[in-house]
Amino acid sequence: MENRVENELDEWLTRERRFQKLFSFSLDNNRAFLREKLRYYRTLQAKYRARAGPKEQLTLRMMRQEQRAIEKQLYPNLWVRLGYKVLLDIIGTSSGKEQKRYTANIRDLQESFRKLGFPDIPLDKQQLADRQKMTVPVSYEVGENKRMAFELQLKQGDKGQFYLEGYTAALHETGAGSGVKKQYFQVDRENNINTRQAYNLLSGRPVVQGNGENRHWMQLDFNDRDPHGNYRVKRFYPGYGFDLEKKLRELPLKELRTPEERRKLIKALHNGEQKEVTLIQGYKQQRIILEANPRFKSLNLYNGKGEKISLAQALNGKISKRTRLKKGKRLGKGRPGKDRFLVKRR
Repeated sequence: MENRVENELDEWLTRERRFQKLFSFSLDNNRAFLREKLRYYRTLQAKYRARAGPKEQLTLRMMRQEQRAIEKQLYPNLWVRLGYKVLLDIIGTSSGKEQKRYTANIRDLQESFRKLGFPDIPLDKQQLADRQKMTVPVSYEVGENKRMAFELQLKQGDKGQFYLEGYTAALHETGAGSGVKKQYFQVDRENNINTRQAYNLLSGRPVVQGNGENRHWMQLDFNDRDPHGNYRVKRFYPGYGFDLEKKLRELPLKELRTPEERRKLIKALHNGEQKEVTLIQGYKQQRIILEANPRFKSLNLYNGKGEKISLAQALNGKISKRTRLKKGKRLGKGRPGKDRFLVKRR
């Protein structure tokens, strides 16, 4: 295992030789230089004391002897030297508490980032020091011609700790339909929009937000903006009359066979996803893409090319309004646990 302490001491010696060439006076008795050297040694002690290997521990012990020699040179009086050490202990304790506070704050911030779907974002004490607000940029590709760019807004609270106040999400599209759609999302304890939902909203699809009685669909109106430049939000509460599960039951979907598959499908649609599903047509199956459309109390259907289609087109025939099946067909019960099948009417 390499000796990290020795490597850093070598860096200091390189710096010391360079200074010796630059200045005519001797560094051995220069108080400013000796204080800086002592400060550098203390930093190394604090950095490696708790995680030093056997070779590094020996180097640290040798370094402490040189520290004591420099302290005697700087402060020959015993009482002054003792006072100096007491002062260092007080400063070290205060500095340690501050470092722990910043470390805990950074850990909390990174956890809040992860909950919203952001990747690991490196932060350090220097970034948070002496600021009341700061912006952290994040960007990644979401498709061949699509990129999501985020600006995380951090704000300092009354107790000095930073928290995630909100973020601006921007969807950049190139090629056909190129442009940028941007929206600010507030972060609070209950109703947060994660990164995937933000992408779906900026793509024009609705998502479900809120809990209990406040649970509702929301969708961005790209034809209207508020005074801050954000798109206005259309909200559709339960009283509006859109029942997603009822609409799904009207379709002969393979994904509705088991409770687990049904829950996964509903969750995806609630998050604004376009979900690929299987239509059962007798002994044939056809893949289509679904998305929720609460505004018109319906479901949008797309073929494999991404073209919007009707249910009749999806089933390749005229649909009976009562059964949603092709005319001349009816549902057979089939065996328990098996798919139901279509038989000709007599």
